[in-house]
Amino acid sequence: MKTTPLRIDRLVAGGVIPGYFCTSGCRHCLYRSGPWRGKGFLEAGPAEELFRRARSLGCRSLHIGGGEPLLQPAGVEALLAAARRAGVGIDYLETNAAWFRDEPSAVELFGRLRRGGLRAVLVSISPFHNEFIPFRKTQGAIAAAERAGLSVFPWVADFIPELEALGTDRPHGLAEFAARFGEDYLARIPGRCWIHPGGRALDTFRPLLGRKRLAHVLEESPPSCGRELGDTRHFHLDLHGNYIPGLCAGLAIAAADLGAPLPPERYPLITTLAASGIRGLFAFAQREAGFAPAHDRWWNRCDLCEAIRRFLFEQGWDRSRELAPEGFYRSRSPACEPPSPSS
Repeated sequence: MKTTPLRIDRLVAGGVIPGYFCTSGCRHCLYRSGPWRGKGFLEAGPAEELFRRARSLGCRSLHIGGGEPLLQPAGVEALLAAARRAGVGIDYLETNAAWFRDEPSAVELFGRLRRGGLRAVLVSISPFHNEFIPFRKTQGAIAAAERAGLSVFPWVADFIPELEALGTDRPHGLAEFAARFGEDYLARIPGRCWIHPGGRALDTFRPLLGRKRLAHVLEESPPSCGRELGDTRHFHLDLHGNYIPGLCAGLAIAAADLGAPLPPERYPLITTLAASGIRGLFAFAQREAGFAPAHDRWWNRCDLCEAIRRFLFEQGWDRSRELAPEGFYRSRSPACEPPSPSS
């Protein structure tokens, strides 16, 4: 049966990942960012090309994510300038506030970014971030952004009372949260805020929530992943020129290939997923590389999909450029060591 190639020719809403480096190694990070990732940052010229590509496909504004973009503030200023030249707006910038030193310097930084066109900041708030970042830094960044005239979106504000209760002057490990708020604290988090089953969230939550057997995952999965792969309501473009389809971190489409049918010979994994879902990818990996699951305890089909893709990467399967960026698959550590209480 002839397979219809996936085609992505209209972008709705998304963001740019200028770099994957981050001083934290949060246990829920979809893109497996962390201190072990390279410090490369999207330069102005390639950024302008990506902005223009997104605009040509209907997307008039994007956000800036990461990694932690404000570890390279001059790079962010260059991104804002590139967006202006391309006629693309910046919806907001994501930050975890790890860089914060004091309010005056943060106000000055946010003021420069505001003059460069930034209007809003999403400040990350969670127990995962608090393993590495004292909440006083988060509070300071929020106050500085507001003083600089930026809109602030605290994500997720629901955790603020718990972070304040544990103390704001040092990081707190997840064991401290469990001791204070209940042993099932971690397992309850996906019911309180959005956690996508991908990246390091799989390592974190599979032991707690991954109770499905392989046969069950395959049986309950839809016949195609085309809807997810073709969903352009939350896409990302990264510094390597990759388009990350939907929330499928670790899968990559060259931004230059958007707007036309994706050649199956260049995108066999994405083509297979779009045509026949996880069952098709499972059969493909068995046939092409002898894939056999290492365990039988899965969170869901996204968990199985990443395991299959990781197996192919580790086996050196190289028929396409879809398994990218490379750092995603080389960064399996569930988290780096949290800083000392004196940090």
